[in-house]
Amino acid sequence: MDPDREGGDEALRLLRPARARVDLDRLAANYHAVRGLAGVPVMPVVKADAYGHGAAAVARRLVAEGAPLLAVAYVEEAAALRERGISVPIVVLAAFGPGQERAIRRHHLTPVVSTPATLEGVLSPAREGRRPLAVHLKVDTGMGRLGFTPDGLVEAAERLAGAAGVEVEGVMTHLARADEDAAVTARQLDRFDEAVAALGARGIRPRYVHACNSAGLAFVRPNHTLVRPGLLLYGIRPRPLAPAVDVRPVMTVSADVALVKDVAAGTPVSYGGRWVAPRPSRIATLPIGYADGVPRTDAMRDSGQFLIARGRVPVRGTVCMDLTMVDVTDRPDVSEGDEAVLLGDEPDAWEVADRAGTNAWEALTRIGPRVPRVYVESGRVSAVQSPFVRA
Repeated sequence: MDPDREGGDEALRLLRPARARVDLDRLAANYHAVRGLAGVPVMPVVKADAYGHGAAAVARRLVAEGAPLLAVAYVEEAAALRERGISVPIVVLAAFGPGQERAIRRHHLTPVVSTPATLEGVLSPAREGRRPLAVHLKVDTGMGRLGFTPDGLVEAAERLAGAAGVEVEGVMTHLARADEDAAVTARQLDRFDEAVAALGARGIRPRYVHACNSAGLAFVRPNHTLVRPGLLLYGIRPRPLAPAVDVRPVMTVSADVALVKDVAAGTPVSYGGRWVAPRPSRIATLPIGYADGVPRTDAMRDSGQFLIARGRVPVRGTVCMDLTMVDVTDRPDVSEGDEAVLLGDEPDAWEVADRAGTNAWEALTRIGPRVPRVYVESGRVSAVQSPFVRA
């Protein structure tokens, strides 16, 4: 639901005391910081529900801040944004399936053509539309995933340029190691430059030339006319390599302590009894678990931490589907109702990712839908989104 400011607290009272707080003002500040660094228009990537932040609310704020277009992975993601009133151009980055061509045209989407099947898909119904179908072409320069070979790109571009009802609006590639290897990235971009030049030699000069994701912002070239960051907009820097830009985490995931229990030395905690209290202990139970994005790993059990009132507390025992236990023996100040932070400014998404054996992208997108998204603007709750509450 999207209650008004007065209704936000009422909605939260209907839900368990756990939430993903999304600071839309931080999102806006991150967008402008990235825009200033890039020097070209920014196409925010809002796929995977805006990296777990909530695509509709995030898209709405980014458009209000001046984003000229958006990017998602799949047609259904774009269609959902259209249904929520997002009207700017939306680029669909991943391959679309048979039968989705009409949905692309119905919702005025901009597909990326990256396979022979998607090429035929946009050519087939293209003549049926009343206005040209804008498309972006993708060349594989080293990702080994979607995209045409350089020769295949030229052939596809010529077919599209010669078709009625189609406009080759963009050309793109995908960087495989921009957050790891500058030399490999430079070679990919050299191949991309050659592909773009080959199109230009045939009179095909798309408006949008783009390659750079968040890490790639350190490698923007003069012929690039668009960038498509994701992670940086949500306030998380890629690693080990990242562009020099000041961003702050947008989402804070937390839950309030449900119970503080005294346990005797020798008491096992959680499934399997894999942690046994070595001394008389105080164990706090949090109403958030692995179904909500808390990693259920040995690393989280053995070295994971939550933040309570500016102090770290260690996870104790196996993380459960719905609950997690932490040790507050050395924190006599902690009591029921206190907020415990899984990720945000501290710990950050990378720390949680390390405990899960993954990356920050997955740590964010693992935050499950039953955790309500609480949107904050100017320090106040502006909306609450939950599948369990209806307006």
